[in-house]
Amino acid sequence: MKNSPWKPALCFILLAALAGCGQTTELQASRATPEGQDSGPSLAQFTDIPIPSGASMNVARSLIFGPRDGWIGRLVFTASDSPQQTFEFYSRQMPGFGWQEITRVRAEVSVLSYTRSGRAATIQIAGTTLGGSEINFTVSPQAQGPAGGGAVQSAPLR
Repeated sequence: MKNSPWKPALCFILLAALAGCGQTTELQASRATPEGQDSGPSLAQFTDIPIPSGASMNVARSLIFGPRDGWIGRLVFTASDSPQQTFEFYSRQMPGFGWQEITRVRAEVSVLSYTRSGRAATIQIAGTTLGGSEINFTVSPQAQGPAGGGAVQSAPLR
């Protein structure tokens, strides 16, 4: 049997796949660490948003960029409270963190939207199979209006 040009590539792909099988990231509990040491991913690092007590971060589905009070990305976590309780929690707590409400929608998947310091936050809250809530918290730079003009102005129809 002749040597196929695909054999080296196939071996490389197989080895790379096997090497990746043993790599996982565990969520570590929030705790104080000596200065300069990283304790791993934790909801405690998000100081500009409220986090329900006992919430658990889904590290695999979260993607965060930037500093503590200026981060952007998607933060996914679960909480033991019902979706209705979680919706009320965010409705009460977000203004205390300096966020201004834009809109809210109560539904099977509820949505809350806020702005703060040039960033926009969208919170999606859904029920989980075993009770509790899954929260998808997305923060992005706030869009500027047409031609950088800020917010869109509206006037009543005559």
